[in-house]
Amino acid sequence: MERFQDENKFLGSFANEILVKCPKCDSKSAVKKEPVSDCKCGYCHTKVFECKHCYYKLEKPNYHYVAYGKVYCSKCFEKYEFESQSLKEKPEKYKAKCPHCNFQEEWKPKIEEFLQNSKADDGLVKEPYYDLSLWFQKEMNGDIFWAFNQDHIDYLERYIKADLRERNNTGSSNATMVSRLPKFVKEAKNREKLLKIIEKWKK
Repeated sequence: MERFQDENKFLGSFANEILVKCPKCDSKSAVKKEPVSDCKCGYCHTKVFECKHCYYKLEKPNYHYVAYGKVYCSKCFEKYEFESQSLKEKPEKYKAKCPHCNFQEEWKPKIEEFLQNSKADDGLVKEPYYDLSLWFQKEMNGDIFWAFNQDHIDYLERYIKADLRERNNTGSSNATMVSRLPKFVKEAKNREKLLKIIEKWKK
């Protein structure tokens, strides 16, 4: 009988290096945690992405913006909505044209921001800092089974293999990675399928 005892690891415990798909060449790459050079406390860090295959590099999230709003035209007093194309800088004001009378005027818009690498929702699990697709992910019966890196995979494998799974609650409540695993990962009926996925990932 295999036994697993929760080590009270959080998802962030596996986030020092997250393996992702490069948005330029689709190769396996990584988002790595690195210390901030001018930090005096020693705790500040940033996330850096660099592909070893095509040398594409990101050192900070590159946001784009969409300006939008609902307004009443100052000329014909009709209500209309406006929405900009993708903008590289966050606008303080946005010039919109009334679709009823073609009168143009500036408005203070609402702003939606998104990462440059974001694409239409494809159902994939993304790394949170640059919104890049995780390298290790697999669809299974409508659910996505995923992992950040090899250490994360090994921890999941130990949990899934175990016949006896023991919690080790030392004040972490329901915040550990294991406690937040989706139901399909915990179910015994999926054990064999999940272990086959992990076996392929480890090759």
